[in-house]
Amino acid sequence: MEALRLRQIRNYLTILLVSQGTPTLLMGDEVRRTQRGNNNTYCQDNEASWFDWSGPERHAGLLRFVRGLIHFTPAREIFREERFWTATEGSEASHITWHGVELAAW
Repeated sequence: MEALRLRQIRNYLTILLVSQGTPTLLMGDEVRRTQRGNNNTYCQDNEASWFDWSGPERHAGLLRFVRGLIHFTPAREIFREERFWTATEGSEASHITWHGVELAAW
């Protein structure tokens, strides 16, 4: 069960960090910090809003993975695009091909 949860966390972080636009992480997302389901801990001085400083050590693998993703995207030109991925001027070929459940045969 823990392996599945870690895979899901990595999948969600990957989708977030390779998506077009500016990604937003909350402090500690990279080390599995949770607020126990509370999405508004503003002005709360309790365990829900505190940062557990043992997290980076306990989840060093996930932290390393997130750091790699953060360095991966700016190094690739496609992630620096400031417009939506469509056909370029003078060409009908698009940067990306969209398809559904089955890959199109064109």
